[in-house]
Amino acid sequence: MKGRDTIARAIYVTAVEKRIIILRVFTKKSQRTPRREIETALSRAMEVD
Repeated sequence: MKGRDTIARAIYVTAVEKRIIILRVFTKKSQRTPRREIETALSRAMEVD
């Protein structure tokens, strides 16, 4: 995704009945995804029914 000045990344999962749940959106600052962002997304994924 592109905003006005930056590029953003989203981490998402697909759930039952073709739902897409966006777990985390963050601004891209480097090639590598920060571990903190991955941990946040994993934590939220565990809460999905």
